[in-house]
Amino acid sequence: MSKYIALENLPVDLQHKGATQNESTADILKQLPHERLQAVLEKIPEEDLEVRRLLSILKKPEVVENEDVQQRRIRLAEILMVDEIDLENINNMENINGEEVDEEDDEDFFTPATSELIFARRFLINYSLERSRKRLQKEMERHQKFNTRQELLSRRTELQRMANLELAGSQLVSTKPISAVSLSTDDMVVATGSWAGDLQVLNSQTLQPLTQKLDSHVGKIGAIDWHPDSNNQMISCAEDGLIKNFQYSNEEGGLRLLGDLVGHERRISDVKYHPSGKFIGSASHDMTWRLWDASTHQELLLQEGHDKGVFSLSFQCDGSLVCSGGMDSLSMLWDIRSGSKVMTLAGHSKPIYTVAWSPNGYQVATGGGDGMINVWDIRKRDEGQLNQILAHRNIVTQVRFSKEDGGKKLVSCGYDNLINVYSSDTWLKMGSLAGHTDKIISLDISNNSHFLVSGGWDRSIKLWN
Repeated sequence: MSKYIALENLPVDLQHKGATQNESTADILKQLPHERLQAVLEKIPEEDLEVRRLLSILKKPEVVENEDVQQRRIRLAEILMVDEIDLENINNMENINGEEVDEEDDEDFFTPATSELIFARRFLINYSLERSRKRLQKEMERHQKFNTRQELLSRRTELQRMANLELAGSQLVSTKPISAVSLSTDDMVVATGSWAGDLQVLNSQTLQPLTQKLDSHVGKIGAIDWHPDSNNQMISCAEDGLIKNFQYSNEEGGLRLLGDLVGHERRISDVKYHPSGKFIGSASHDMTWRLWDASTHQELLLQEGHDKGVFSLSFQCDGSLVCSGGMDSLSMLWDIRSGSKVMTLAGHSKPIYTVAWSPNGYQVATGGGDGMINVWDIRKRDEGQLNQILAHRNIVTQVRFSKEDGGKKLVSCGYDNLINVYSSDTWLKMGSLAGHTDKIISLDISNNSHFLVSGGWDRSIKLWN
């Protein structure tokens, strides 16, 4: 008997179809039974972080653009089917990989970023680079046209005018201290918030109410901020741990709640719009500051680092950095494009209550319970602190730089009932404004520095021009 079998007699499975050289993974996936895909999906966890962990072990992209959580689960299931990998074997692969990197266990721990945060950071990279390019170009043009004599005369005139602001109006607007005042983007109206939890919008020149008083929060309002590109949208925060987004209608004369931003576990003392208007930053006594999507109200980032409550925060004008000020007497600089801490600024002996960036993009001022204002130059990483101002006889509650002139003036208020004006060239005090009969908590300055508003313990809002 012959040991050979004729080719035509070989058994052939006519139902089997294997992958050819020209077939793609997508072609193979179309051939996979729907029932099998569902069976694999049932074994895959629903938690997105776990799905991404499994994709990482398989050395596959954790996030694909425009992919939601369910699509990510399906993608993982398809990978397991095509590569014929059992879900249980993935953990064994992780253990093997883990043994190889035991010596790296002491490295910093990073929480995986959500897809929403990743896309936000991509936007922030492009946005901040373009903003910084324009800012530096403008500064270079100003430097080329710089006339020393003309500049000195202009600054002296402006500082004298600013220091000679007079009390032009006063309005009693609440039964409790006024804790927040904020001018709209066009300076036409001013929003006020109080320790009674009420909000109101007033005409910035007459201080006449434009809306009814709205009981918006339970407890003390911490801050109010207007959208940088809109005169009819603003946010507020308070002791109740909530951030509220409001729409203001000048024609209807009212405030309409658009939604709540929920996540902080304790009192929120500060809230700010990002310069792009797409994000919101908040500082809380739960020892965190957070970044939110302004349109969806979704929390994008929870940042820890302070040992005590975070009382204030401020975005740098380019939108790349945020400075947080804490009850631990420290201010910290964070790069929100990467989530990393850039610098820790230590110079106060008591809690920090206010933080403000200069429009020049490299100076940041902090005010504390020690009555001091520290001005920092972030270009000097070794030296850091640029100047220290003995500003008030008690707590410094608010600092603000002038806007349209590039931050040539610094204005502050405090628990000594005074508003002080400083030159950013010498950090010398040019004058003080007296008119409040009690502690001042908040102030805001118009874009052209022609007037400012303030509020405090005497329950009034005051106009200076």
